[in-house]
Amino acid sequence: MEGKIRFNHIALTLPYGTLKANRADFENFYSGILGADVFGYGDSDSTLVISFDEGFPSQSIVLNEGADFMVAKGFDHIGLEYQTFSEVDSVIAECRYFRRQDDRIEIGEIINQQDDGYRYRACYVRYLLPMQLDIQAIQWDSGKKPKQWKYDA
Repeated sequence: MEGKIRFNHIALTLPYGTLKANRADFENFYSGILGADVFGYGDSDSTLVISFDEGFPSQSIVLNEGADFMVAKGFDHIGLEYQTFSEVDSVIAECRYFRRQDDRIEIGEIINQQDDGYRYRACYVRYLLPMQLDIQAIQWDSGKKPKQWKYDA
């Protein structure tokens, strides 16, 4: 196998009409608070991309509409990793402010934990998607940080 494998996208199916009815809300939250690029894909109103990779449909959540839509009732989530704890705190503060205008957002408690070789801060957030977002940052102990994927310079 050549090269490294990396996450490209996850596709979620939402009920028909969700994207058209909530397009501005998706853009406001996912672009405005999380800094993602939100754009349509193809010539259909029934596909929307939330990209964390500078406008390219990679490292993204691809939203489609259909009759057989996703329902996630458990601990299903998508992890979004930030570099610092302060970034996590800032995003959560923005989410709490956002909730004053839109009570459809669900915000969990901030989790601070330590494991073997690292500490992390996280908070689960859900907005207009069937899955939660795990907003997190990890601080590694000296010598414990794993090798991470990076673009070639």
